Amino acid sequence: MASFPDNGKAPSLDRPDSYLGREVPLERAWDSSTHSPVCLLIYATQNGWKIPILFEEMGIAYDWALVDFTRNEQKSKEFLKINPNGRIPALIDRERGVTVAESGAILEYAASRFGSALLPGKDELALHLKVKQWLYWQVSGLGPAMGQAMYFQRIAKVHGHDDAFAIGRFCAEAYRCLRMVDEQLRDSGGPFVLGKRCTLVDVACFPYCASAFWANIDISEMKHLCSWLKLLHERPSFRKGLSVPFPRAAFFGPPWATEDEIQAEIANNAGQFQVVTKSPAPQQ
Repeated sequence: MASFPDNGKAPSLDRPDSYLGREVPLERAWDSSTHSPVCLLIYATQNGWKIPILFEEMGIAYDWALVDFTRNEQKSKEFLKINPNGRIPALIDRERGVTVAESGAILEYAASRFGSALLPGKDELALHLKVKQWLYWQVSGLGPAMGQAMYFQRIAKVHGHDDAFAIGRFCAEAYRCLRMVDEQLRDSGGPFVLGKRCTLVDVACFPYCASAFWANIDISEMKHLCSWLKLLHERPSFRKGLSVPFPRAAFFGPPWATEDEIQAEIANNAGQFQVVTKSPAPQQ
Protein backbone atom coordinates (compact mmCIF):
# COMPACT_ATOMS: atom_id res chain seq x y z
CA MET A 1 0.00 0.00 0.00
CA ALA A 2 1.21 3.49 -0.75
CA SER A 3 2.32 5.85 1.98
CA PHE A 4 0.35 8.95 2.93
CA PRO A 5 2.28 12.23 2.64
CA ASP A 6 2.30 14.68 5.54
CA ASN A 7 0.71 17.41 3.42
CA GLY A 8 -1.12 18.04 0.17
CA LYS A 9 1.88 19.23 -1.87
CA ALA A 10 1.85 16.45 -4.47
CA PRO A 11 0.79 17.16 -8.08
CA SER A 12 -2.90 17.78 -8.60
CA LEU A 13 -5.28 15.11 -9.89
CA ASP A 14 -7.77 17.62 -11.29
CA ARG A 15 -9.93 16.48 -14.17
CA PRO A 16 -13.52 17.32 -15.06
CA ASP A 17 -16.25 14.97 -13.88
CA SER A 18 -20.00 15.21 -14.25
CA TYR A 19 -20.80 13.74 -10.83
CA LEU A 20 -19.97 14.44 -7.22
CA GLY A 21 -17.77 11.44 -6.48
CA ARG A 22 -14.39 10.96 -8.16
CA GLU A 23 -12.13 7.95 -7.68
CA VAL A 24 -8.43 8.53 -7.04
CA PRO A 25 -5.65 6.00 -6.44
CA LEU A 26 -5.06 5.32 -2.77
CA GLU A 27 -1.46 6.45 -3.01
CA ARG A 28 -2.67 9.88 -4.14
CA ALA A 29 -5.41 10.37 -1.59
CA TRP A 30 -3.57 13.33 -0.06
CA ASP A 31 -2.95 15.08 -3.39
CA SER A 32 -4.37 18.58 -3.72
CA SER A 33 -7.44 18.90 -5.89
CA THR A 34 -9.90 21.55 -6.94
CA HIS A 35 -12.56 18.85 -7.27
CA SER A 36 -12.84 18.45 -3.49
CA PRO A 37 -10.91 19.31 -0.35
CA VAL A 38 -11.62 15.84 1.07
CA CYS A 39 -10.93 12.24 0.14
CA LEU A 40 -12.85 9.28 1.54
CA LEU A 41 -10.99 6.03 2.23
CA ILE A 42 -13.61 3.33 1.86
CA TYR A 43 -14.62 -0.19 0.93
CA ALA A 44 -18.05 -1.61 0.03
CA THR A 45 -19.44 -2.31 3.48
CA GLN A 46 -22.27 -0.94 5.58
CA ASN A 47 -19.92 1.51 7.29
CA GLY A 48 -18.16 2.37 4.05
CA TRP A 49 -21.37 3.30 2.21
CA LYS A 50 -22.45 5.77 4.89
CA ILE A 51 -19.94 8.38 3.78
CA PRO A 52 -20.68 8.52 0.02
CA ILE A 53 -24.38 8.57 0.91
CA LEU A 54 -23.71 11.56 3.15
CA PHE A 55 -21.85 13.52 0.48
CA GLU A 56 -24.43 12.67 -2.19
CA GLU A 57 -27.20 13.81 0.13
CA MET A 58 -25.34 17.02 0.97
CA GLY A 59 -24.60 17.67 -2.72
CA ILE A 60 -20.90 18.16 -1.94
CA ALA A 61 -18.15 16.98 -4.30
CA TYR A 62 -15.82 14.34 -2.89
CA ASP A 63 -12.88 12.21 -3.90
CA TRP A 64 -12.71 8.61 -2.79
CA ALA A 65 -10.05 5.92 -2.76
CA LEU A 66 -10.57 2.19 -2.42
CA VAL A 67 -8.99 0.56 0.62
CA ASP A 68 -8.69 -2.94 -0.80
CA PHE A 69 -9.67 -5.64 1.68
CA THR A 70 -8.33 -8.34 -0.65
CA ARG A 71 -4.87 -6.83 -0.11
CA ASN A 72 -5.49 -6.17 3.60
CA GLU A 73 -4.75 -2.48 3.05
CA GLN A 74 -6.82 -1.47 6.07
CA LYS A 75 -4.15 -3.15 8.23
CA SER A 76 -1.16 -1.48 6.61
CA LYS A 77 1.18 0.70 8.63
CA GLU A 78 0.14 3.76 6.63
CA PHE A 79 -3.57 3.24 7.20
CA LEU A 80 -3.08 2.45 10.89
CA LYS A 81 -1.58 5.92 11.29
CA ILE A 82 -5.03 7.27 10.38
CA ASN A 83 -7.07 4.68 12.26
CA PRO A 84 -5.19 2.48 14.75
CA ASN A 85 -8.29 0.26 14.81
CA GLY A 86 -7.59 -0.83 11.24
CA ARG A 87 -11.13 -0.25 10.03
CA ILE A 88 -12.67 1.80 7.23
CA PRO A 89 -13.96 4.41 6.64
CA ALA A 90 -11.61 7.30 7.09
CA LEU A 91 -11.60 10.83 5.74
CA ILE A 92 -8.69 13.03 4.74
CA ASP A 93 -9.34 16.76 4.81
CA ARG A 94 -6.51 17.99 2.60
CA GLU A 95 -7.44 21.63 3.01
CA ARG A 96 -7.24 21.51 6.81
CA GLY A 97 -4.50 18.89 6.99
CA VAL A 98 -6.45 16.55 9.29
CA THR A 99 -7.85 13.03 9.20
CA VAL A 100 -10.93 11.53 10.81
CA ALA A 101 -11.70 7.85 11.34
CA GLU A 102 -14.77 5.93 12.56
CA SER A 103 -18.01 6.42 10.64
CA GLY A 104 -19.95 8.30 13.32
CA ALA A 105 -17.13 10.80 13.83
CA ILE A 106 -16.82 11.28 10.06
CA LEU A 107 -20.54 11.89 9.62
CA GLU A 108 -20.57 14.47 12.40
CA TYR A 109 -17.36 16.15 11.20
CA ALA A 110 -18.41 16.37 7.55
CA ALA A 111 -21.92 17.63 8.29
CA SER A 112 -20.47 20.34 10.54
CA ARG A 113 -17.62 21.11 8.14
CA PHE A 114 -19.99 21.78 5.24
CA GLY A 115 -22.85 23.30 7.25
CA SER A 116 -25.35 20.58 6.39
CA ALA A 117 -28.86 20.56 7.80
CA LEU A 118 -28.45 16.80 8.22
CA LEU A 119 -26.99 17.79 11.59
CA PRO A 120 -29.29 20.56 12.88
CA GLY A 121 -27.53 23.45 14.55
CA LYS A 122 -27.62 24.19 18.26
CA ASP A 123 -30.31 26.77 17.59
CA GLU A 124 -32.49 23.65 17.26
CA LEU A 125 -31.05 22.14 20.40
CA ALA A 126 -33.64 19.42 21.01
CA LEU A 127 -33.33 18.08 17.46
CA HIS A 128 -29.54 18.54 17.46
CA LEU A 129 -29.24 16.37 20.56
CA LYS A 130 -31.71 13.79 19.29
CA VAL A 131 -29.70 13.37 16.08
CA LYS A 132 -26.53 12.81 18.12
CA GLN A 133 -28.32 10.41 20.46
CA TRP A 134 -29.51 8.21 17.62
CA LEU A 135 -26.22 8.51 15.73
CA TYR A 136 -24.25 7.29 18.73
CA TRP A 137 -26.79 4.52 19.28
CA GLN A 138 -26.30 3.35 15.71
CA VAL A 139 -22.53 3.03 16.04
CA SER A 140 -22.71 1.45 19.51
CA GLY A 141 -25.89 -0.63 19.26
CA LEU A 142 -27.40 -1.29 15.85
CA GLY A 143 -24.14 -1.58 13.92
CA PRO A 144 -22.35 -4.03 16.25
CA ALA A 145 -25.43 -6.23 16.68
CA MET A 146 -26.05 -6.43 12.93
CA GLY A 147 -22.35 -6.87 12.22
CA GLN A 148 -22.02 -9.81 14.60
CA ALA A 149 -25.23 -11.42 13.34
CA MET A 150 -23.84 -11.25 9.81
CA TYR A 151 -20.35 -12.37 10.86
CA PHE A 152 -21.41 -15.52 12.69
CA GLN A 153 -23.80 -16.60 9.91
CA ARG A 154 -22.14 -15.38 6.71
CA ILE A 155 -18.46 -15.81 7.61
CA ALA A 156 -17.82 -17.98 10.68
CA LYS A 157 -20.50 -20.54 9.82
CA VAL A 158 -19.32 -20.81 6.23
CA HIS A 159 -15.82 -21.51 7.57
CA GLY A 160 -17.16 -24.34 9.75
CA HIS A 161 -17.69 -22.46 13.01
CA ASP A 162 -21.43 -22.93 13.59
CA ASP A 163 -22.06 -21.33 16.98
CA ALA A 164 -25.78 -21.53 17.69
CA PHE A 165 -25.51 -19.54 20.90
CA ALA A 166 -23.67 -16.61 19.27
CA ILE A 167 -26.03 -16.61 16.29
CA GLY A 168 -29.09 -16.62 18.52
CA ARG A 169 -27.67 -13.95 20.82
CA PHE A 170 -26.77 -11.47 18.10
CA CYS A 171 -29.82 -12.13 15.92
CA ALA A 172 -32.05 -11.42 18.91
CA GLU A 173 -30.21 -8.16 19.62
CA ALA A 174 -30.25 -7.15 15.95
CA TYR A 175 -34.00 -7.83 15.81
CA ARG A 176 -34.51 -5.68 18.92
CA CYS A 177 -32.56 -2.81 17.36
CA LEU A 178 -34.45 -3.03 14.07
CA ARG A 179 -37.70 -3.04 16.00
CA MET A 180 -36.55 0.15 17.75
CA VAL A 181 -36.15 1.88 14.37
CA ASP A 182 -39.55 0.64 13.24
CA GLU A 183 -41.19 1.98 16.39
CA GLN A 184 -39.34 5.28 16.14
CA LEU A 185 -40.56 5.72 12.57
CA ARG A 186 -44.10 5.03 13.77
CA ASP A 187 -43.84 7.46 16.66
CA SER A 188 -42.17 10.24 14.65
CA GLY A 189 -44.77 10.03 11.90
CA GLY A 190 -42.01 9.62 9.31
CA PRO A 191 -41.14 9.52 6.57
CA PHE A 192 -37.65 9.75 8.16
CA VAL A 193 -36.45 8.38 11.47
CA LEU A 194 -36.86 11.68 13.32
CA GLY A 195 -39.86 12.91 11.38
CA LYS A 196 -40.20 15.04 8.29
CA ARG A 197 -36.48 15.84 7.85
CA CYS A 198 -33.74 13.55 6.62
CA THR A 199 -30.84 13.65 9.10
CA LEU A 200 -27.56 11.89 9.87
CA VAL A 201 -29.65 9.26 11.64
CA ASP A 202 -31.12 8.10 8.34
CA VAL A 203 -27.69 8.10 6.69
CA ALA A 204 -26.12 6.11 9.53
CA CYS A 205 -28.92 3.59 10.07
CA PHE A 206 -29.88 2.85 6.48
CA PRO A 207 -27.01 0.58 5.30
CA TYR A 208 -27.36 -1.68 8.35
CA CYS A 209 -31.15 -1.77 8.40
CA ALA A 210 -31.15 -2.46 4.66
CA SER A 211 -28.92 -5.49 5.35
CA ALA A 212 -31.51 -7.31 7.46
CA PHE A 213 -31.66 -9.96 4.72
CA TRP A 214 -27.92 -10.63 5.03
CA ALA A 215 -28.28 -10.95 8.81
CA ASN A 216 -31.22 -13.37 8.37
CA ILE A 217 -33.55 -11.08 10.33
CA ASP A 218 -37.21 -11.19 9.30
CA ILE A 219 -38.53 -7.63 9.17
CA SER A 220 -41.62 -8.39 7.09
CA GLU A 221 -43.95 -7.34 9.92
CA MET A 222 -42.07 -4.07 10.55
CA LYS A 223 -44.16 -2.05 8.12
CA HIS A 224 -42.75 1.36 9.04
CA LEU A 225 -39.18 0.13 8.65
CA CYS A 226 -39.97 -1.53 5.32
CA SER A 227 -41.59 1.64 3.96
CA TRP A 228 -38.59 3.71 5.05
CA LEU A 229 -36.14 1.27 3.43
CA LYS A 230 -38.06 1.42 0.15
CA LEU A 231 -38.11 5.22 0.30
CA LEU A 232 -34.34 5.46 0.79
CA HIS A 233 -33.47 2.73 -1.72
CA GLU A 234 -35.29 4.86 -4.28
CA ARG A 235 -33.85 8.20 -3.12
CA PRO A 236 -31.22 9.21 -5.72
CA SER A 237 -28.55 10.23 -3.19
CA PHE A 238 -28.83 6.99 -1.24
CA ARG A 239 -28.97 4.88 -4.38
CA LYS A 240 -25.85 6.55 -5.75
CA GLY A 241 -24.04 6.28 -2.42
CA LEU A 242 -24.63 2.53 -2.33
CA SER A 243 -22.71 2.22 -5.60
CA VAL A 244 -19.51 3.81 -4.24
CA PRO A 245 -16.97 2.23 -4.27
CA PHE A 246 -19.09 -0.56 -5.80
CA PRO A 247 -22.53 -2.10 -5.19
CA ARG A 248 -23.19 -5.34 -3.31
CA ALA A 249 -26.91 -5.70 -3.83
CA ALA A 250 -26.97 -9.21 -2.36
CA PHE A 251 -26.66 -7.75 1.13
CA PHE A 252 -30.15 -6.31 0.69
CA GLY A 253 -31.82 -9.38 -0.78
CA PRO A 254 -34.88 -9.44 -3.06
CA PRO A 255 -36.10 -7.36 -4.81
CA TRP A 256 -32.78 -5.51 -4.87
CA ALA A 257 -30.71 -8.57 -5.82
CA THR A 258 -31.14 -11.65 -7.97
CA GLU A 259 -30.61 -15.18 -6.68
CA ASP A 260 -27.42 -15.46 -8.78
CA GLU A 261 -26.05 -12.27 -7.18
CA ILE A 262 -26.88 -13.60 -3.72
CA GLN A 263 -25.17 -16.94 -4.28
CA ALA A 264 -22.09 -15.28 -5.74
CA GLU A 265 -21.86 -12.90 -2.77
CA ILE A 266 -22.17 -15.73 -0.24
CA ALA A 267 -18.94 -17.26 -1.57
CA ASN A 268 -17.21 -13.95 -2.16
CA ASN A 269 -17.99 -12.43 1.24
CA ALA A 270 -16.82 -15.40 3.29
CA GLY A 271 -13.68 -15.66 1.21
CA GLN A 272 -12.61 -12.12 2.13
CA PHE A 273 -12.22 -12.91 5.82
CA GLN A 274 -10.46 -15.41 8.03
CA VAL A 275 -11.97 -16.59 11.28
CA VAL A 276 -9.45 -15.57 13.91
CA THR A 277 -9.99 -16.78 17.46
CA LYS A 278 -7.90 -16.91 20.58
CA SER A 279 -8.97 -19.09 23.46
CA PRO A 280 -8.93 -17.35 26.82
CA ALA A 281 -6.24 -18.39 29.25
CA PRO A 282 -7.50 -20.83 31.88
CA GLN A 283 -8.40 -19.23 35.20
CA GLN A 284 -6.06 -19.97 38.06
